[in-house]
Amino acid sequence: MISRRTLISSMAALGAAAMGPRVAFGGPDAEGDPLAPLWQAWKTIHVSSAGRVIDRLQDNISHSEGQGYALVVAEALGDREGFDLILTWTLDNLAVRGLDALLAWRWHPGDGGRVTDTNNASDGDLFAAWALVRAADRFDEPRYREIGLAMAADLVALCLKPCPGRDDCLVLLPGVDGFFAEDGYVINPAYYMLRAMTELGVASGQPTLVSCAADGNALLSSLARTQLVPDWVRITPTGFQPAQGKSSAFGYEAMRAPLYLVWSRLPGHAAVFRARDAYLTAIEPGEDATPTVIDAATGEVRETSTDPGYRALAALTACSDGRNTTTLMPAFSAHQAYYPGMLQLLSLLAQRETNLACYVR
Repeated sequence: MISRRTLISSMAALGAAAMGPRVAFGGPDAEGDPLAPLWQAWKTIHVSSAGRVIDRLQDNISHSEGQGYALVVAEALGDREGFDLILTWTLDNLAVRGLDALLAWRWHPGDGGRVTDTNNASDGDLFAAWALVRAADRFDEPRYREIGLAMAADLVALCLKPCPGRDDCLVLLPGVDGFFAEDGYVINPAYYMLRAMTELGVASGQPTLVSCAADGNALLSSLARTQLVPDWVRITPTGFQPAQGKSSAFGYEAMRAPLYLVWSRLPGHAAVFRARDAYLTAIEPGEDATPTVIDAATGEVRETSTDPGYRALAALTACSDGRNTTTLMPAFSAHQAYYPGMLQLLSLLAQRETNLACYVR
């Protein structure tokens, strides 16, 4: 059994190493960069000329999640112009909470455009802040770091809480408001991107964020002990309970958990093994349909999709231990919806940043 202190130390070392000099992947027009044309095609369809990431399946809204993801990809590909465009729209339209540096999570284009929910989403804030800190080094722009560190400080102050009934661990709330239960908290396990939390904690001098990443690692292991990680769960002093009114399946939220764990260089994590086995069991050789909603307890497939972004997640979990039999990384399509398209871009980044070889078919 790895002690919490040992795990924290190893996570901090990972973060320190990752925040050091990194191989430059080249800009979006860099010759030979296979991700450059994919990102450019995705931007053309899903990002407005003003820098707004458009989620067309949700009434053309924009959200902090989409803006944060796009900032991460733009930074990773050295796309300074795209990064600045997306960041400017994000700050102008979502950084409107007033009392903190966190982002309002939802913006609707109706009536000339407006924020329709000022609550934050901690994963959107996490990815935006992480991208800003990384971009400060890549683009030699101190202003990015200032903005990212302010977000990190408020994320720690407002969204990290002691575990129910314990004072030796921390949980990451999905947002500042609305996730308090009578006997604990409602959490989204897929908001735990351990690598981002660790790198950002190291860069911002926020050791509690690094500690929360280690605690999140243990939390995900506990959830995966007997079943797939669920979309939402209530954490109480006596353990985990279903979150009333929210999905308990391994669905569109939880599918990101194994992606983030592989990206955090934890391919042997129990949550990754659970997802890998579920995908390998459910995906028929030669079939394009990929499970998108699976009963977390029984493994029964409830929904599938032929969008290649979902198959990319399955491929990443399979290839992380060398198995590429039925789940080769599919060819990219910019014409799939915002969410699966972005998941595929993130899966390709995770593959590259962890030196995996999930071959494209």
